[in-house]
Amino acid sequence: MRLVAYLRTSTNGNGNGDSLDAQEDACRTWAAEHGHEIVGVFRDEGISGKLDAPERPGLADALELLEAGEAEGLVVHRLDRLARELHVQEAVLGRVWGADGRAFEAVEGEIPRDDPDDPYRTFVRQVMGAAAQLERSMIAARLRGGRKRERERGGYAGGFKRHGYRVDEEGRLTPEKETVEIIQQVFTAREGRTLEQTAEELNRLRVPTLSGTGRWHPTAVRRIIERAKREST
Repeated sequence: MRLVAYLRTSTNGNGNGDSLDAQEDACRTWAAEHGHEIVGVFRDEGISGKLDAPERPGLADALELLEAGEAEGLVVHRLDRLARELHVQEAVLGRVWGADGRAFEAVEGEIPRDDPDDPYRTFVRQVMGAAAQLERSMIAARLRGGRKRERERGGYAGGFKRHGYRVDEEGRLTPEKETVEIIQQVFTAREGRTLEQTAEELNRLRVPTLSGTGRWHPTAVRRIIERAKREST
């Protein structure tokens, strides 16, 4: 059969065993072992599997090639590369089968299409997809809870680190010396002034913003004051 291979990672530059190159190797090896030909390879790097096909350029192109009759099936390394949500998985498989195509996993073989005489086949596939979705949701919830607890104790919870801050030896996000000086100037300029007047005064004094670029605005002044109050309690 003529197959299109679809590859996806949620992060750019994924260097583990599930990288785009590793997925392509797995798909090509499986296809060669089973006498199939890969006629197209489509990639979505740094794109969530929760997105529908039209929002993923690589997947959209792969399905269009299949629907145009230039390929007879689609192969992925694992089903979760195709989708991370059950409804997305079923919609994509529906398009493959609607084009009289076949769907394959390099690790498991063919994904059997729905059969009205065998409803158990659909049930098993959807239950497995729902279980995988639940497991991923529980992992994400635990990670969010851990980050929230870390933030509440003043620690660095990972992800975006504000410009002008560093992570100290205790894992806390601490302002650099220059940042402390800017914050002090904000409070000095704030005395007896509104947020708008404070921003104007900081711009008049040419006090650099925390990002080092642009001008001061009332919202930036308010954020600094509110953050300083939170961190002092």
